[in-house]
Amino acid sequence: MKRCYIAQAEDKIGTKVYPQIEQQLSENGDPIKPVLVIFASDNANFGWYSRMLSNSFPEATVIGTTSSTVYSNKGLARTGLCVMAVTEGITVSSGLLFEASRYPKRSADSIRKALSQFPSENSVCLEFNASAENCEELVMDTFREVMKDSGIPLLGCSGATAENPDRPSAVSLNGILYMDTCAFVFIHNETGKISIVKENMFEPTKHFFVATDVDCDARKVYEFDHKGATGVVASALAIPEDELAANSFFHPLGRIEDGDLSIVGVREMFPDNSMSFFSRIYNETRVELLDPIEPVEDVWADTSRKIHDQIEAPSFSVVINCFSRMRYFTEQGKLLEYNRTLADDYGDYIGFSGHGEQYMFRHLNQTMLILAFE
Repeated sequence: MKRCYIAQAEDKIGTKVYPQIEQQLSENGDPIKPVLVIFASDNANFGWYSRMLSNSFPEATVIGTTSSTVYSNKGLARTGLCVMAVTEGITVSSGLLFEASRYPKRSADSIRKALSQFPSENSVCLEFNASAENCEELVMDTFREVMKDSGIPLLGCSGATAENPDRPSAVSLNGILYMDTCAFVFIHNETGKISIVKENMFEPTKHFFVATDVDCDARKVYEFDHKGATGVVASALAIPEDELAANSFFHPLGRIEDGDLSIVGVREMFPDNSMSFFSRIYNETRVELLDPIEPVEDVWADTSRKIHDQIEAPSFSVVINCFSRMRYFTEQGKLLEYNRTLADDYGDYIGFSGHGEQYMFRHLNQTMLILAFE
């Protein structure tokens, strides 16, 4: 029996998808017996897939999130289900943070309980967020408070919403669907190292601003350098303000924290010259205007080198992207090439595409995270 199995099937109808998944997660006609099942699916069938996977693998920890794209080394699709099942060589412990957008600290003991079972070496915390509103910073503060001295890295993804507003983002743990909740699992690799690489495909320009009037809860900036936010950014790009919306997607902002770049994606612009973002910008925070790195293939190659310098031949990997990156690759005509590159470089992997990434207690946008297991 292999250590890791990947299963993927594409269809809008869940009852057509799941039999294909079951077949792929079998060996000589018998179901495999995984320790951990990680999955991603479209919103429409997410709850049903969650129950079916938990029923099929009752002894496994089963965790998943809604994703705008399901992808792996088996391909890429907008609908369907993608599953990673790990059968051996790991120890896991999971939990939930409820009221993610209001008071996740109320559930902080679930982190302490799961964390108490793990050594810091070769361990990681993988988390998925679901919330109708902005929850990520509150969730990250909760993890930071409990885990800051543990030495265990954290990474995660915000679940994707569907185009239909009746189907918001969702996460699942052991067959139960949750909203306004963070589901997490600690994973200890018993057979070797764990490597995490954060990939940025943007770089700072010479333009920087200081946020001087903000609404943190709404993730809104009214002024940079005491001037209307949209006017300041448009001036730096040397374009009229009415063209800013079309250009801001390719020119997000960045925060430099401890020498590391955290990308902040632009969400919306308003008639009062304010801007909203997919991550919080706090008052008196300095941000920099970013440019895409070209060619992006050089970025992919650099990420691959970093992973393989640490783990020559990963057993399996988890790839986290945001919806904006997948959209960027789509508009550039490079989405299929990107997925082929991941498959060539990382072998057995599962990918997630949501509305933001979390890394080491920070909420990011337009960033890729790769978690590789030796």
